[in-house]
Amino acid sequence: MKARQPFLWGLSFALAAGLLYLFLRKAHLARVVHEAREASVPFLLLALGAELLSVLLRAYRWGVLVQPASRERRLRYSSLLRATLVGFTVSGLAPGRIGEVVKPYLLARWEKLSFTASLASSLLERGMDLFALVLIWFVFVLSHPGEISPEAQGALEILNRVSYFLMGMAVPVGLFTWWLAPRHRILDRWASRSPRFRRYPIFLKILRVFFKFAAGLEGFRRKRTIVYVTLLSVAAWGAVVLAAWALLRALGLHLPWSAGVVLLMFITLGAAVPTPGGVGGVHKAISWCLVLFYAVDEDKAVTAGILGHAVMFFPAILWGIFYFLLGRVRLGEIRQAAQESSG
Repeated sequence: MKARQPFLWGLSFALAAGLLYLFLRKAHLARVVHEAREASVPFLLLALGAELLSVLLRAYRWGVLVQPASRERRLRYSSLLRATLVGFTVSGLAPGRIGEVVKPYLLARWEKLSFTASLASSLLERGMDLFALVLIWFVFVLSHPGEISPEAQGALEILNRVSYFLMGMAVPVGLFTWWLAPRHRILDRWASRSPRFRRYPIFLKILRVFFKFAAGLEGFRRKRTIVYVTLLSVAAWGAVVLAAWALLRALGLHLPWSAGVVLLMFITLGAAVPTPGGVGGVHKAISWCLVLFYAVDEDKAVTAGILGHAVMFFPAILWGIFYFLLGRVRLGEIRQAAQESSG
């Protein structure tokens, strides 16, 4: 694993550098600086506030999902928020998405939870994020959005097909999770006592780890909780839509609210590129979206990419760094979490 680290870092930074080159190559930097200086501060503050609201909602939602794993006492929201922000920070500063493991590891350590259950609840969060994004996209499609460039119709059709595919995958997976959540203990006992499974100890061990993992899905066992978490997920990503729309208004782009939805989808795709903190990927995704879908001037699109990345990524990362500076999180804990991910 240690031998792979320099390679991963080098590949991640090379990818970020390449995407930044593509992002900036057609821009006139003097005009970009001018556009940034002319940006509306109140709308930028609105975008910042909406983004931070999204982080707060996501931490609270995680608490709803992971609470059943703590049968002794109620989880502290401060621990949920701190683990969420530190996870963002680690993902923003290191390659390999280590923050996705750091986040549940820290919560399990601070709140005396099973790491496996905490990790399962965190993965369930990612699934709810995906489901909420698809729901928001369907609302966008059904609202018959206007002001989209004719050249973007092909890309729009691709996004529609991807959304249908993801929804088709999400429904059966969600139903299976709902079925499994209240039954994992029964299935675990049945597998442990089964003479057939005892003949294959390695398979039995894998199966029991899976059922232990399913303990983190107990927050998905009640219909009321599923509806509540879905609403929280839509609200959290709706706040990001508001942040994206406010960013556009800050740059004097009077586009409809639906432009925030389209921008959100491209930001999500850009963030999926394995670069530190979404650098390069998010920048290029924002500028490409605005040029392709709304025929925005290249320089203004580049300005939106720079300001959008700063507003939507830096605050959470800086907040996480603040926890390190206060001594609320130790680097040793991060190293242990990284070892867990490599093991």
